Amino acid sequence: MKYRYWCLFFLTFAFCGCTSELFLPQPQSFSQEDLPLCVSRDCPKIAIEYLLYTPQNNREKQLNKAINSFIAASLYLEDPTKEPTALTTQEAAKGFVSSYWRDHAEFPDLAAEYFVEAQVTEVYRDEAVLSLEFKQYKYTGGAHGFQDISYINFNIKTGERLTNQTLFKDYDAFKDFVEITFRKKFAILPQRSINSNYFWFDDNVFTMPNSLGFNQDSLVLHYNQHEIASYRDAPVIVSIPLAQVKEFMN
Repeated sequence: MKYRYWCLFFLTFAFCGCTSELFLPQPQSFSQEDLPLCVSRDCPKIAIEYLLYTPQNNREKQLNKAINSFIAASLYLEDPTKEPTALTTQEAAKGFVSSYWRDHAEFPDLAAEYFVEAQVTEVYRDEAVLSLEFKQYKYTGGAHGFQDISYINFNIKTGERLTNQTLFKDYDAFKDFVEITFRKKFAILPQRSINSNYFWFDDNVFTMPNSLGFNQDSLVLHYNQHEIASYRDAPVIVSIPLAQVKEFMN
C-alpha cells in the first residue's frame, strides 16, 4: 500500500509539474499496540493512518499542526466544551484508553468495546492549493458510531488555511452554481423546496457543506451525518468536475 502511495506521488509530480518546490508527506501509523500500557491489559482498538511533513518552514508546521489537532480530537472523550490538550498521538491515545477504562469501571455491564479509526490523506495539490481529507469513525457505545469526513484546504506556498470564501472569486455566485448542480443531481425542480426528497436545510435555504475538498478531477461537497439529512440517508456527496469549477476559483 505504501509503495503504491509513493508511486502515485512521484508520478504526479514528474508529469504534471504541479509546484516548483517538491515536498512530500511522510506516511505514519499508530495503534493501541504502540502503547506500553496495553501490553498487559486489554485496550480499545485504535487504528490511525496519517501524514506528517518534514519541517522546512512555517508551511509544513501549519500542515502538521492541523493534522495533529485532528488526531487529538478524534481520540478525545472528555468534556466536549473544552479543547483537547494532547500534543502527540501517543498522549492522545493514552487519554482515549484511560477514558475507556474509566467508563467500563463505572458501567461494568457495557458489552461493547470502544474503538476509533482515523485517516489523513493528501487528496489534491496544484500550484496554489493543497487539500487534506480527514476521516474518522468512532464508537463509544449506543446504537451506532460516529462517522465524519472533512477537508482542509491550504495555500500550498505558505501553509495558510483557506476558507471556503477565500477559495473563490465570488462566493455567492459559486454557491448559486452549486445549488443548481445539487438540484439537478437530486431531481429537485427550481420552483420546488430545496428540502424536497427529505433534505433538512434550515429554513428551506440551500447551504454549502461545513467543508469542501478536491481530488484530482473534482470538487467534492460532502455533507456528513445530520448535516442536511437523516443518519440513514447520510452522507450526501456531490462531485463537480474541476473543469466546471476553475472559472470561480481565485
